[in-house]
Amino acid sequence: FNQEKKRRLQLPLPAHPPMPVAAVTSVVGAILLTLASLRTGLGLYAWRSANMLEKPQYSVISTINGVELRHYKPYLVAEVKSKSPDMKKALSSGFRQVAGYVFGKNKAWQGLFSRRKPIKMKMTAPVRTTMKESTSETKPYTVSFPMGSDFTWSNLPIPDNRNVTLRMIPGHFLAVKKFSGPPPTEEKVKKFRDQIVKVLAGTGLKIPYWKKDETVLYQYHDPFATPNILRRNEVGVELSPATAAKYVYDKAQKLKKSLE
Repeated sequence: FNQEKKRRLQLPLPAHPPMPVAAVTSVVGAILLTLASLRTGLGLYAWRSANMLEKPQYSVISTINGVELRHYKPYLVAEVKSKSPDMKKALSSGFRQVAGYVFGKNKAWQGLFSRRKPIKMKMTAPVRTTMKESTSETKPYTVSFPMGSDFTWSNLPIPDNRNVTLRMIPGHFLAVKKFSGPPPTEEKVKKFRDQIVKVLAGTGLKIPYWKKDETVLYQYHDPFATPNILRRNEVGVELSPATAAKYVYDKAQKLKKSLE
């Protein structure tokens, strides 16, 4: 009996025919197609969700060779200022700190006889990054989120993080260049700023001297899920209120004469 059992154990296992190459290719293709569909679905969901976020209110005054001239109403922001040799590092650090404030690292007023408690605020768009030219190795960056319109100075929570400060952005005029694609490098931001300055030349629109070295970058979508082709980015420079107001007045006068 033991010899028979040993003999059976030593018998070779029946060979299975190899899977045809076409079948393997079909299975791999189906898996890749499923993954691509999931990726696309997640990307579209992230894109739609970001588009529904509250944004600062503005009106478009005019468009000159692809550059929008906007007038923004005042709005509150939570921001973090830093100095860094790299825009990507400054944006990453600033984003984490301001997002922490928005998602509960704060103390909100609950009433006259109540203790302040943390609250979670709604996410808004865009993520704002302002940068200034500098001759030193590090440059000053400010990363900020707009606050929702349901918040005012009287009910805005106090940040737990001392690096996070609250500020009112006054009404202002901005010249903006829109583009899609991945989160831009600092070189790309400079390229679009140069295009804006070139378009403004000869229009009478000026950049105020206290803003001449400052550029603002707006990013409306997440850097991971949203497809690059759908991701909205903007580069802007602030305009002198006096020259912007004159530009609006002159444009209105020209329109009035054309209608007479």
